[in-house]
Amino acid sequence: MLRWSSMDDLDRIQACLSNRLDQGAIGKRRTAGVIGTAPSQYSKSPALWNGAFRHLGMDAIYVPMDVEVRRVQELLAALRRSERMLGVNVTVPHKLAVMPYLDSIDALAKRIGAVNTIVRSPDGRLSGHNTDSGGFINSILEAQPGSRASFVPALENRTVLLLGAGGSARAVAFGVAERLGHGRLIVCNRTLSHAQELAAEIRKLDRDAQAIDEAGLRQWAPQADVIINSTTKGQGGFQRLGNGIVQTTEPYSSLACAAVIAVPELEYSKTDSADPSMQRFAAEVAANQRASLELAQQIPAEARFYDLIYHPEETIFLRHGRLTGHATMNGKTMIIGQAVLAFCDHICKTQLVELAKSDSASRAQITQWMNECW
Repeated sequence: MLRWSSMDDLDRIQACLSNRLDQGAIGKRRTAGVIGTAPSQYSKSPALWNGAFRHLGMDAIYVPMDVEVRRVQELLAALRRSERMLGVNVTVPHKLAVMPYLDSIDALAKRIGAVNTIVRSPDGRLSGHNTDSGGFINSILEAQPGSRASFVPALENRTVLLLGAGGSARAVAFGVAERLGHGRLIVCNRTLSHAQELAAEIRKLDRDAQAIDEAGLRQWAPQADVIINSTTKGQGGFQRLGNGIVQTTEPYSSLACAAVIAVPELEYSKTDSADPSMQRFAAEVAANQRASLELAQQIPAEARFYDLIYHPEETIFLRHGRLTGHATMNGKTMIIGQAVLAFCDHICKTQLVELAKSDSASRAQITQWMNECW
């Protein structure tokens, strides 16, 4: 008889969440999931993982878990006690918040300073890992399903321009640094000190890394072989700030300076709004896009444009890259890449060995299935 035939463990988990778990669908299955503030509203991970479980014939299910940061510790304690749990993925903003409550964290996750994968061992220990870095590298250096060639032939001795210096940028930066050789990493951030801090960490790995602010883009972008956006500029949707005010970064390009302006929600959909903030918003967007397109035209056609954002599929940054003759790629490949690593190397590693599916051919199959489930 399964030890988790009682639903008490699910009740403890549910008490920490703001979304409802489908306990009927979970039943007696082994369980994995993704934790964040609201992954139930947007995460692609359940579709990817449940598709892989289905193809492999695993009696398991993957569920989204919406949890406020103040309840992260309580949730991890509940996951620790649940013998049905295989592990969880972690999305923003909890990649840092989970770290103090884990029993161990691997070297890469410590270096990056973020955990996106937690494995629960049979004795209830929780170990933290980071597959964002490897997922990004695999997405650009390995041929993806439907393509014969990789997006980037190699990173060694290349100049890589990284836009942003936040958590995602750190994962990308350390992945790039391992393969940069005598190349150069340029970290660009609106707040120069943040770029300087990340560049300094990369230099400790005996790599050439420099920091610039957005004013330096005109000098460095035309010298780049690969340009990577890790900022939120271009991200779809809008954020409600309260009092009927919203903010969106979707119409902006990360290839140019921008002051993101908050606007009244009721005016946002009007093309002829007379509201002063809407007029400032429209002017700022136009200036940003004009500067971005002008700069994209100065970048050699061989350069690659990569955006970690996958919604929308084509950001303004990628559109300007495409319109000026550059190869472009969005963050879908990274999301699938990190999911495959988390699935095969961490959360379901033991189960794949038991199924005799831990070989490279099976990994390629899982990658294909996840692409089909996107």
